[in-house]
Amino acid sequence: MSAKSFPNFKELVLVCYDGFGTSGLAVITTECRHLRVLELIEDEVSDDDVDWISCFPSEDATNLESMCFDCVEAPIKFDALERLVVRSPLLTKLKLNIFVPIGKLYRLILRAPQLTHLGTGSFSPLEIDAQPHQLQADNQEPDYASAFAACRSIVCLSGFRDIVPDYLPTIFPLCVNLTSLNRRCRNCLSTLPGYCT
Repeated sequence: MSAKSFPNFKELVLVCYDGFGTSGLAVITTECRHLRVLELIEDEVSDDDVDWISCFPSEDATNLESMCFDCVEAPIKFDALERLVVRSPLLTKLKLNIFVPIGKLYRLILRAPQLTHLGTGSFSPLEIDAQPHQLQADNQEPDYASAFAACRSIVCLSGFRDIVPDYLPTIFPLCVNLTSLNRRCRNCLSTLPGYCT
């Protein structure tokens, strides 16, 4: 099937799907201009070295409400993702892949305090020389905890692939409102229940 055949698609959820890659995602995001929901769940998506995020409509605002691409094992163009998030005021569900480190997650949640469902990506720095506490240009560590605390609508939290334990306390402000936590999270997330009471 070609995305060109379904230009009015508003919701596309692919579960356990394989046989397509980031070039296919680029066709979908280019041709399906009215997408509200794009969810890729446990799919096998090949890396065709195509910037599919930039193919979303470039108008001032989108109707995007939900975007999940945590299963896509390919780098994304973060600047394009950030612009998309800014242009999507209705976005309430966002699940990121492992190529989005905590510093970039920080930038996204500052721009999308309306999120209710968040998949955190790697929740660690990906840069080769990165340390657990990355400094900003003014030599101050980003206030991750305050950024999360500002996301008062988050009720569902998942992700935490390759988590750095030093970052775990930054999500404690979210615990009071959580109704769902993906317990596939590894190692130190076992301490969370003690803070979510």
